[in-house]
Amino acid sequence: MLAAPPAAQPCRRARLLAALLAVCACQPDAAPPAHTSQGAPLPPGAATPSAHVAAPAPRPAPAAAGDSAAQPAQQAAGDRAPGAGAARASSLDGRAPVKLAPPPFGQALFRPAPAGSTAAPRLVKIAEQKNKITDEAAWFTENGLSLPTLQVPSAAAGEASGSRPLPSFVPESYRDQPLVKAIDHGDHLALFYGPSFAAERFVAILDAAHRVVAFFDFKSFLMPPEIAPNEAEFVQGHVGWAVVKDGVLYVSSGHRTYAASSKGKNAYLSAIDLASGQLLWQSAPLVCNAENFVLRGDHLLCGYGFTAEPDFLYVLERATGKVVSKLSLKSGPAFLVEKDGKLFVRTYDTDYVFEIR
Repeated sequence: MLAAPPAAQPCRRARLLAALLAVCACQPDAAPPAHTSQGAPLPPGAATPSAHVAAPAPRPAPAAAGDSAAQPAQQAAGDRAPGAGAARASSLDGRAPVKLAPPPFGQALFRPAPAGSTAAPRLVKIAEQKNKITDEAAWFTENGLSLPTLQVPSAAAGEASGSRPLPSFVPESYRDQPLVKAIDHGDHLALFYGPSFAAERFVAILDAAHRVVAFFDFKSFLMPPEIAPNEAEFVQGHVGWAVVKDGVLYVSSGHRTYAASSKGKNAYLSAIDLASGQLLWQSAPLVCNAENFVLRGDHLLCGYGFTAEPDFLYVLERATGKVVSKLSLKSGPAFLVEKDGKLFVRTYDTDYVFEIR
C-alpha cells in the first residue's frame, strides 16, 4: 500500500468528470457565508465561533427544486423493511446526497458529540527507526498491521486500496463518479466517491444490513475560503477517512499541498450528526492529513505534516474536537494503526511505535 503523492495539477479527465457531475448531480448554489452565533453573516476576516462556546450548527443546504430525494440522511435511506437493504444498496444513482452546509474552516463547537469523559490516552514512544521510504508494504507485513480498507475497481497503481475483496452489494459508482475508497469498520461501511483517489467528494454510510443510512455531498468542505495567488488549482480538497460512532460521522478533509496555499485553512477533523447532517464541531486546522485517523474510546488520534512544515501526532477529544496533546514527529505521518495497546505510526521516512497508556 502506497500513500497518494502530494497534489498535482488535475488531469483533463478529472476536470471533465467534475464538469459532467455539476450538470448531472444538481449543482448546489454558491456557498453562503459563515455565520455568527446569532445567525448573522460574518464580516470578512472575522473569527469563527470558539471551540469552547456553543453556537447554532450550520444546517445542510436545502434541496434543489424538484429534488424530492434530498432529505435528511435517515429519510434518504428509504424504507427500512428487513431484507430490503442489500437490494437498495446496489445502486446510489436514484438517491440525492445531503448537501452539507459550508463549515467555518476554523475551530468551532456547535454541539458536543455524545462521548464519555475518560482520561485522554498518553502516548509514550518506545521505538523509532528510519525507514526506506519505499518499504511501506513491508512495514505493514512485518508488524502484522492492516487498515480496514477494501479493494476498489478504480484503484490505480500506488493508491491505498485494500487487500480484501469488495462485497458484491457495494455500488461501484455514483452516477459518473467511481468508488475510490471503501472502509469496512465491521458494523458499517464508509464508501467514498469522486473523480480520483485524491478528490473524494461523496460519502455513503451502509449499516451491517447493507442499508444506506447516510449519503453526504462534501463539496462545501473542499474549497478553502482563502487561497494564495496562483494556488487555486492545487487546493481543491477531498475527504480522506471516516468512521461512525454513536450516530456521529467523524471525517477528515483537506488538500494535498502546502498549508500556505490555503493560508493555513487545511487538514481538519469534523463531527457530523448522521441523522440530520448538521456539523457538531470542527477541529483546529492542520491536525489531520494522514491517510487515516484512529477512534479510541472518547478520543481521536491523528497526525499532520507536509514536507518542511512541522510534523505532529495529535490527541483530540471526541466530544468537542479540542486538541488535548501533541507529539513532535520527524516527518509527515502517513498511517496510524492501533494494535495490542500500541500505536504504530508510519511517517515519510521514520517508523514509530507508541505505547498507549
